[in-house]
Parts: sequence; structure tokens; C-alpha cells
Amino acid sequence: MSYTKRVAPLKWVLDPEPDPAVVAGLVEQCDLPPQVVKILIKRGIDTPETISRFLHPKMTDLRDPYEMTGMKAGIERVTRAFYNNEKMVIYGDYDVDGITATTLLYSVLGKLGGNVDFYLPNRLVEGYGLSQEGIDTAKDKGVSLIITVDTGITAIEEVKYARSLGIDVIVTDHHEPGEAIPEATAIINPKNDGTRYPDELSGVGVAFKFAQALYQSQGQDLRDLEEHLDLVAMGTAADIVPLIGENRVLTKFGIRQIARTTKPGLKSLTFVAGLMGKDISTGQVVFILAPRINALGRLGAASEAVRLLSTRDERVAAEIARRLDEENKRRKAIDETTLHEALNQIEETVDLENDRAIVLSGEGWHQGVIGIVASRIVERFHLPTIMISVTDGIGKGSARSIPGFHLCEALKECEHLLIKYGGHKYAAGLSIQDDRIEEFRRAFKAVSINHLSNEDIAPKLHIDMEIELSEINDYLMQTIEEFAPFGPMNMRPVFLTRNCEVVGQPYVVGKNHLKMRVRKGDSVFDVIGFGFGHMAGLISDKGCLVDLAYVIEYNTYNDITRKQLRLKDIKLTAGNLTTGFA
Repeated sequence: MSYTKRVAPLKWVLDPEPDPAVVAGLVEQCDLPPQVVKILIKRGIDTPETISRFLHPKMTDLRDPYEMTGMKAGIERVTRAFYNNEKMVIYGDYDVDGITATTLLYSVLGKLGGNVDFYLPNRLVEGYGLSQEGIDTAKDKGVSLIITVDTGITAIEEVKYARSLGIDVIVTDHHEPGEAIPEATAIINPKNDGTRYPDELSGVGVAFKFAQALYQSQGQDLRDLEEHLDLVAMGTAADIVPLIGENRVLTKFGIRQIARTTKPGLKSLTFVAGLMGKDISTGQVVFILAPRINALGRLGAASEAVRLLSTRDERVAAEIARRLDEENKRRKAIDETTLHEALNQIEETVDLENDRAIVLSGEGWHQGVIGIVASRIVERFHLPTIMISVTDGIGKGSARSIPGFHLCEALKECEHLLIKYGGHKYAAGLSIQDDRIEEFRRAFKAVSINHLSNEDIAPKLHIDMEIELSEINDYLMQTIEEFAPFGPMNMRPVFLTRNCEVVGQPYVVGKNHLKMRVRKGDSVFDVIGFGFGHMAGLISDKGCLVDLAYVIEYNTYNDITRKQLRLKDIKLTAGNLTTGFA
């Protein structure tokens, strides 16, 4: 069996319509299209005040950083380090979230006059998180204060070791804490609060809140921090956290800041990525910029990415950006090889009819790409997936999940088989002895069977509302663009239109992309379906009727801009169902 397509068709889930009286009232009060009001109500944005705050966010909407437990103690310790000219080090993670968080605090503390350096572990040598090797390096350099970013909440023994050497540790992190937390000078983590901080921030988001509090304590103008919102937007978008609340505010203003950044490294990166002078979206951050920043970290040397984002030297920036682009191409080739091997292993070892999780292992798989490959397998099979790379008897794994399955809680049920683990709901990492992988595979599959129903593992496409093609106009589209930045819990709205007539001959472009035109009544639209090329032959009959699930967007080609429907899924009206990747 060849697993080249999604195993099961998407189940379309159409959200129920809200109360017409409530819709009519908000349409009049807010002067918005009724379609937009309906979508907002379905997303829990159902008052004039919350609608205004959502569509027109302001930096003043951000919360006081001191609402976060541990902030006061952390700022007091850094202030003491300033006054005593103590050597500090920012200790980060090697992914985009950790790299941007490291760059942000390194830049901010340096600008305020701090004696500061940074350290990112080598993924291939030290692995994830605060390590004894990193602490020893800090000690050798005379460091007396380590500030972690995007890591540290599970580093109980490592923090204890640092303290034994006379080094204080401030932990800033956003990952799930375990039953015990490190005995650090301060723990600043929105998930560590007794009442829990209301927003699910990224690692760089927590670092920004720390910088906010630091600026307040030093009597600095908070507006000066806005130059670093480009870093916050990149780390937040790349870490796939919910783009609501503070994350939405930070990312919306941060995306704008990317376009006008003063950082030579970021300008060089947008140039080599082909985005110079273009409007940048969260999608372009996630799929174009972030992989390039990630490339060196995945292949071993994330510190170069911090140098790129923090340097003021145009020549150095151009050189590193070019190297990142080359490394990203090399990483993509490794991705493809690993994915091919993983799919072959699935064919041989996974029972897709009965298994509720996929656990794969491979000798020598590159640790830097297994998380990417796990994500691609989840997209394809809609099952929680763990990829384990084995070297010298030790397996290091990356896990990715689906809605309704909390990875960290599932791993906790198997922790007796693991050396260590950590992460959050949808992404986690682990290490394990090679001779325990098979037992762990059985245990994790048993946990998944206990927690996931057939309904949970059925891939679903949530549709915001059903409309007619005649309802799609510039006013509706421009208002929907105000929903941006799009991302988790604030996805681009998906619409459904039934009984659309295919006009002319559909055809395939690129690798496997469907191009066609559809008509209903007097309305005719271009349609692009990425990954739907296999449908071209099935809908070629003259007058073929199809039901379309899609998002609406503008497409510019040869300086001509037109409205376009981008497919999320398609069904033949006659009842023959085929799906593709969206």
C-alpha cells in the first residue's frame, strides 16, 4: 500500500448559525457585513467592545507584565546585576522561538548597559535545555546570573548544579511544568502561575514581557521596545501558539515591524528568501523565514542565527543569511529522505485501521529534522506521532499531536520508560534508552487508545459558514483581512458553497496543483487547489457540479489582482467524495 494521500476523507463540520437577532444588532452597531459578524460570534467575539478590540488592536491592550508570577523577583535580580556589573548570559533554545527570545533579551540587556552574553546548546551534542556543559561554560566565563528563555522549567538538577557553582538562575519559559519546579531565583512562566496567566504566550512572548518589566523598572520609554516586535512575531508565529489575546497584538504589530525592520540580518534574510519589499504574512514567516532561521539550529549551530539577528554589520548579516539559505536547502533534502524512510516503516509496522498513534524509530535519523517529519506525518494520517532518532544506544524523540490529545499528559503516563521528556500539548521532546523503545511504543499506543475515540482521529475541516459566490465582494474580503494575523484559534475563515459549475477544462500547474474556474449564477471565480491536481480528471466533464470548501483571497499575477478561491476541500455534488491536502 502506498501512503501518498490522506488516509481518510475530511469530515466537513459546519458551525451552527448564531441568533439572527444578535447578528442584526451587531451589524447595526459595528457597521460590518453580516457574514463577518456571524464568524466573530462563532469565535466568541460577540460584543461591540470585543469586536472593536479584535479588529483594531493597540499596544496599550497588553497586560501589565507584573501580573506574571515571579516577574518582580526576576527584575530585582537583574537590576542588582546591572549595578554590580555582573556577567550575565541568556541561555536559549535552538528553535526559532528560542533564537528570537535569546536575541531579544541579549539586545535589550546590552542596550541598557548590561554585561551580557548568550549561549545556545548544540542540538546534536548537548540536546535540548539547560545542560551541565552550558553551565560549566558560563562558570568559566565568570557568569554569575543565567537567564533562560524558552527553556528551563524542567531543569531541576541543572539549576541545582548552577547554584552549587554560585550562579543564580532566572527561568523564563512557556512549557508545561512538571510536578516539581526548579529552585531558581525566579520562575517566570505563564503556565506556572497559581491562577495561570490568561494568555498562552510563546517563549519570545515571555521574554518580551520580561523586557517590558525591565524597561518599566529602569524608567525607559516602552515604545523603544517596539523595534523588537519583529523578533516577537517570528518566534510567536513559528511556535504555533494561539494567535488571540496578547499573541495577536504582538504578532500583528510585529509583522508590520518585519517590513520596516532596522536589523541588517533580518533584511538580508528577507532578501535571500525572496520577500524583500513584499507584504509579509504569518504563513510566510512560518514556511519561508522560520525554516531558514531554524536551519543552523537543526543542523547544529543555532548561535549563528542569533548573530544574524543581532548584528549591526551589513556584510556579516549578508554572509550569514546566505549560509542559512544554503543550510535550509540541505535540511530540506534530509527531510525528504527521512520522510521516505518513515513512510516505508509505517507501511511495514503500523496498523492504520486500529492504531491510534504512530511511534517510529530509526538509527541515525537526523535529530534536527525528525520534528518536521513528525508534523508531516500528523498532517497525512491525523494520528499523534513520535519520531525517535537512535545514536549510540540513546533515542531522542520529537512528538507532534492532534486536537484532543495532550502530548505531555500522555508522556507522563509512560514516564517510567523515559530518561526525560518535556514540551506542551501539541509538541514535545523525549529521550529514551534504545532497548526500551519497543516497550514504550506499546505503552504509548495503549495510552492513545484509552484517550482517543474514532471521532477524535477522524480528520475534520471546520467550516465557518455557507455562502453564495454572489456574496463575495471587496468589502467582505477587506474586512476579513482585518482578522489577520491568521494562525491557531484565529484561522482564515473557511466558506462553503454548494453546486458550483466547473467552467472550462481544469488543469494541473506546478507539482500537483489544481487550477480551474467555477460559476454559480452570474458569479465566476478562479480557483486554486494546492495538492489537488489528482482531481483534474475527475471534474473535467462539461457542467460538472461540485461543492467547495475554501478561503477567499486576492491573487496578483502579471500586475493584475483578482479575487481567488483557495481550496480546502472539494466534493462532487453527485456524492463521489475525494479529498486532498489543503
